[in-house]
Amino acid sequence: MLKLKQLQSNFENKYPGIIVYLYEYISSTGKLNTTCKTFNSINEASNYLGVARETINMYLNTYVPYKNNLFLTNKIESFELVEKLISDATLGLELERTIAKKIWVYFLNEKGNTVKNIYESKSAVAKLLNVQHGVINNHLDKWIIGGIKGNYVFSKELDNLEMEKFEELLSLRKFNYCRVWIYDALSLDLLASFLTKYGCIPFSSMQKAADYLNVYYRSILNHLDTELAIIKGGKSVLFFSRELAKAKKESLLNNVKKAANTTVSLWVYNKVDGNFVLINNNKASYASRFEASKDLKTSPKTINKYLDINKEYKGFFFFSVAVAS
Repeated sequence: MLKLKQLQSNFENKYPGIIVYLYEYISSTGKLNTTCKTFNSINEASNYLGVARETINMYLNTYVPYKNNLFLTNKIESFELVEKLISDATLGLELERTIAKKIWVYFLNEKGNTVKNIYESKSAVAKLLNVQHGVINNHLDKWIIGGIKGNYVFSKELDNLEMEKFEELLSLRKFNYCRVWIYDALSLDLLASFLTKYGCIPFSSMQKAADYLNVYYRSILNHLDTELAIIKGGKSVLFFSRELAKAKKESLLNNVKKAANTTVSLWVYNKVDGNFVLINNNKASYASRFEASKDLKTSPKTINKYLDINKEYKGFFFFSVAVAS
């Protein structure tokens, strides 16, 4: 009936003053609410629900719910029979395609905090961001760096692990384009991405500096402009967001302080028959959290979260010291 009505372009007496019975259909259980609301006309039901009269007329007596609303002109006598009719009627129909779905939009505000907003449809988000509807589809749930003007769109609320991934993505985006000057802590010579006839060129981003030293970019972020030397890439280095003046280099040369060594060797275990089994026999599995994160395809932040708490993460247990099997 619904498909037949959709083929018809004209209706005589479109909105007659007929009684409309509205039943709530609970799609998760396939059951109907046994109570109903009664309206004296399609127009009255339209005003109450905020649904177009054409839509109500289209779905009336088809036994196809619209947004979990079932429209009938007669009261239900057998709920079991009607629920079976609904199941049969909706079989194979692509109903979800025409129903607006909520969209979760995440972004980083000026204070560096993650903000979450929920919108009723893709169209509402497209209007808010002033982009075409297709742009929303292209970015939905795809974790594209930069998002849509800094906004990331998802079809569901992010869980804790997804939020951790999202915050890592935002942090990388926020600091990635910060230029970095790396100095040898012993000589205060500048380590450069490359040299030109005009002098040293700094690393154009924090990530490129991290790649040069083969470290996690947060190692640079955490020591940037602290004037504390740290061993990275086999060198004792200092990180700055600007080039140091000659006087500053001279004052630092004989007064460089060392940062606390934050590199932690990791013992990574599986559990077999209740016993810990080291994934690399008789020695630390990884020299650092960064090395482990690359190999195990997770983040150092996740490893920190599970370190030394004897809780499993994707089949692994992380410890900073060897444990008895």
